[in-house]
Amino acid sequence: MQYVFRYGKLAALLGVFVAISVTIASVPSSTILELIGSNNAYVLMFLLGMIGGLSTFVGIPYHFILMSLAAGGLNPILLGLATAVGVMGGDSVMYVFCRNLKTAFSPKLQATLEHVSTYIDAYPHLITPGLFLYGALSPFSNDFVVATMSLKGHPYIRTIVPLMLGNCVFNITIAYLGLYAYDWIVAWL
Repeated sequence: MQYVFRYGKLAALLGVFVAISVTIASVPSSTILELIGSNNAYVLMFLLGMIGGLSTFVGIPYHFILMSLAAGGLNPILLGLATAVGVMGGDSVMYVFCRNLKTAFSPKLQATLEHVSTYIDAYPHLITPGLFLYGALSPFSNDFVVATMSLKGHPYIRTIVPLMLGNCVFNITIAYLGLYAYDWIVAWL
């Protein structure tokens, strides 16, 4: 019964995420631009990126808004950069939070962290490219990666910069996807 409840909650969260995504995708870009204005769209994407960077378990589906705004005629590069800088802000808060949280962990969790640290330390030359690739290819939250690197004691700049550069690539790609394939994506949903 416990597993049913656990998986039921997971299915409900996934359902809410998909419902919000489909609802956002069905709103025409002209409506969004009329509502917020073209100058405020970049600020909106920064704020949505920041919230997305702070939300660990339930990310907000800002990707469809990003695609919609690019399809509405806004600059995809500026939209992607504004979103990536917002995500970096959220990741920075998570980094500082986790750095200060380390002492509150149980001995068992600290031992697990030491095990992960040992594995990461075995391949130090893969950390920076791995962080960049994760940011560039993964639509998931950076929080687990940032938290792990922070708790491990990996330097802030060497953690956040590769992730942000990867997020720039990812978000600019999503914006261009919206620019060239938005109608097809909305028709598919």
